[in-house]
Amino acid sequence: MKKFTITAVVLFAVVISSTANAQLFSFGVGGGLTNVMGSEDFTNKISEGGRGYSTEWNMGVIAKLGLPLVPITPRAFILYHSLSGSDNIVEQLGKGTTINSLDVENSQSLLSVGLGIQYGFIPIPVGVDPYLAIDLMYNNFGELEGKTPTETLILNKSLSRFGLGLGVGAEVSIIPMINIDVLVSYQMMNLVGKEDGESSLSTLTLDAFLLFSLL
Repeated sequence: MKKFTITAVVLFAVVISSTANAQLFSFGVGGGLTNVMGSEDFTNKISEGGRGYSTEWNMGVIAKLGLPLVPITPRAFILYHSLSGSDNIVEQLGKGTTINSLDVENSQSLLSVGLGIQYGFIPIPVGVDPYLAIDLMYNNFGELEGKTPTETLILNKSLSRFGLGLGVGAEVSIIPMINIDVLVSYQMMNLVGKEDGESSLSTLTLDAFLLFSLL
């Protein structure tokens, strides 16, 4: 009984010590790629009535609050996406007769503010912690600008929508208090709040963040 009591006290002290020194809060900066997957109103060529979006860049910040002994981690992020597409529109007079050629470009920004949680699997011994993530997002679509060599037009005003993101990622330990967080996420940008006839925007993002643990 005495040995059991001593062992229990030692284990309890180890757990308390680990909890007290746990690196609870982490903050990261980074970015990556945003691939616009649909709908066709976003991905088709401008000459075909779409916006011509494909794969562009994003950048942002992320924060996480680790809970000791719990595999659930609350998370928050701000991510700025740059969306653009270009095309050459040719006007023809009869078959094979070109009368005018015009370079056009669409550009738009998308700011996402997200809150969610990630569920961690059993850590891999080499310092890799895989996880699943689900995020609720507030998305602000900037004005859609259409540009030609001679003028810039506002084709759509800015608007805000709510979306949902589902992802899989992993935190890779580099040195104490510094990790790299890699995440692939499927995001439905205007899942809630669409107007009648409004097309859905879905993206696939690949991001990497440099995480700094503060506690």
